[in-house]
Formats: sequence, structure tokens, C-alpha cells
Amino acid sequence: MKRRVVITGMGAVTPIGVGVDAFWEGLLAGRNGVERISLFDPSDYPCQIAAEVKDFDEKRFFDRKKARKMARATQFGVAASLLCLEDARWQESPGDSEVGVAAGISNSARDVAETISDTVREHGYGRVLPYWLTKIFPHATATETGLVTGFQSQVMTFATACTAGLNAIGYAVDQILQGRAEAFLCPSTDATITDCTLACFCKAGLVSTRNDDPAHASRPFDAKRDGGVLGEGAGCVLVEEYSHARRRGAPMLAEVRGFGTSGVGYNCDPSKAVPRGMVGVLNQALAAANCGPNQIDYVGTHGVSDVHLDAWETEAMKTVFGERAYRIPMSSVKSMIGIPQNAAGVLQLISTVKALSEGIIPATTNLEYPDPACDLDYVPNRPRRNTINNAVVLAHGFNGSDASVVVGRPVVH
Repeated sequence: MKRRVVITGMGAVTPIGVGVDAFWEGLLAGRNGVERISLFDPSDYPCQIAAEVKDFDEKRFFDRKKARKMARATQFGVAASLLCLEDARWQESPGDSEVGVAAGISNSARDVAETISDTVREHGYGRVLPYWLTKIFPHATATETGLVTGFQSQVMTFATACTAGLNAIGYAVDQILQGRAEAFLCPSTDATITDCTLACFCKAGLVSTRNDDPAHASRPFDAKRDGGVLGEGAGCVLVEEYSHARRRGAPMLAEVRGFGTSGVGYNCDPSKAVPRGMVGVLNQALAAANCGPNQIDYVGTHGVSDVHLDAWETEAMKTVFGERAYRIPMSSVKSMIGIPQNAAGVLQLISTVKALSEGIIPATTNLEYPDPACDLDYVPNRPRRNTINNAVVLAHGFNGSDASVVVGRPVVH
């Protein structure tokens, strides 16, 4: 029989709550995590706001020595993985099955890189600490997760900007379908709210300067948006072969039915850009799921509050779904958590799985003045009751990469 893949656990570290329950409750309440930056003094920057993780207690997950040797993003990713295993009621010894880690990142640990640079420049080579070498590795989240959990049959890292999290899940699902693994932890994490990173985003004109009203700064698909908002956090899902999950009595939260990925870049001139990549990955995922456009009940959008990207995403939805695009509810959680870079796709997936099981769609908050170029049903401002059998999640990377995942209610037999 054809192997199937189900999601059996989820973990989240977000600006509006740590743990999936806190994250979900925050989404339904319309809680906003965007505030003035506290991780450094942003006074000299045109953008002084971001969505920081405020309620994270590393002592809950690591001893002091372990935490000191892990970058902020690594702590988030490993913590999300531990929360995910707890949610999945995983009690097996990892050695009993072929289980691995497929992690997503967008950067090396920017906070550590900037600390090293400042230390060498101000104090010289002698003040550099030896463990900073492994602390800054892009692979750190994957390896630390493998060490802490024992999921080590494969330990992989994907770095494709904001699509990395979904690409890691796509790889893991493929490995399970081919019989090379029984389960994968897929953590996706970022913590890049640093002065140098913010400087680059400001110079690129990509972030909002609504410093006097941070809670309303991230406003996907809204005509008065002036850019996205940097965020941070982590999400993790456990993807597992169906019969393996059934044998251990695991909760089956959703079935992963299809995946699509593309590296089609966009022309730098927004007026000439065509969302070929978005269209391509949506069609790939739907085809892999054997799912027609009429069978999709909800779309978890990329929705970054960018005037061009939001319009391109809207165009892509119309191209793929035709007239039915106007009748499919769609929403973006980035309106509340900002853009935690590659973690955003996995957190959107987690919220989509919750919407699937709970029958309620989180809203796109701050959508007060709909952009005429974004004229679809983006579930403005209030959650909505809606039965969902199949849903699709889309992520886009700033470098022109795209990824999409189709999930549905699991059929248990």
C-alpha cells in the first residue's frame, strides 16, 4: 500500500505566546506581538519596531551551561522541537525507528556573528570564546535538536530564506514516502532582530516605519501598508508515517497530501514581475495531493504586508483557483507575529492545522482599507467559523524561492 504521512505533533515559540495553545489563543484573540525593539536601541533607525519573543524562559528547556552555548535562534528551534514531541506524545526510544531532523533557517546566528565582529574589533582575537565557532554554525539547530532528542538517522538543514521551513518539511515527507524514515522533526527558527539586520532591511525599504502605532504596522493586503515588520520565533512539526503513528496511538492532527517547491526568481523591477513561482508551487502541491482547486477550503497565505508581494500573491491565487479564488477564505498570521523569516511558513502551517481541526480561521488583522489589487476574501480582523477539509499553505522567499504544502483531515482506517 502507498505510504501516507501525517502530522502528529506541533511546537511553537512566537511573539504572542510560547506553545501551540498560547499561540493559537493569541491568534484568535487578535493579540499583536509588534512593539518597540528592546533587544538593542533602535533610536537611530527609521524603523524602530519588531515582533520579539518576550515570554521565552530558556531555563524551562536547558540548563545554564547548555543555554549559554546556543544562539537565540537555536534555543527557539530546540525548544519548539521538545514542545512538538510532547504534543505528539512521543515515548519511544528514537533508536527503535529511523527518525531524523530536517531543519529550516534563513541565516547563521546574526546575534552571535555581530558579537564576534564587535569583540574582535574592540578587544582583539584574545577575547573570542572557542564555543562561538559552533554557536554560529548554520547547522546548529538541526544538530542540537538531534542531540537533545535522539532523532539522528538523518540531520539536515535547509536555507532557502522564508521557504526553508516548508522545504524542510517537503524533504522529510519525501523521505518517509520512500521508506527511508518513519518520522522527522522539522524545526524552523529565526532570531535576526539585530542592529545590522535591521539596517539592511531599512536601507532596502522593506520595513514599516509606523513607529508611533506598532500594533497596526503589519497590515497584509491593506491599502495603507508601508512595509513588513521583522519578527522572530520558531515552529516545529513532527511528520510521521501513518501506520507507525497508528501503532503508537499518536494524535493525527492532519495529513500531508502534497508539496511543491520552486526556485524561479523574479525580475527586480516590480512592474515586470510575474508570480510564476507561486503559481507553479501551488499547482505542484495540488497535483501531488490529487486535489482540484474546488477541493481547497482555506489558504494560509504568505501575506507579508508588502505592496508588491501581496498583489503578486493575489494574482497567483486567481491564476490557480480561477473564479473560485473569490470564495476561498485566506489569511495571514504575519499581521500579528510579523515576519519571523523562515519560521513564518511553519507557523502559518501550524495555524492552518489548528484551523482544520477546530473549524475556525484566524483573521488577517489590521485589514481596514482593502487594497483594490488584493480583492480576495482575506478574512479581515475577526476569526471566522468555517469547515475545512483541505487547505494549502504558501511561502515565498525574498530570493525568489517558493514552497507550498497541502494538508487535509486525516482519514483513519
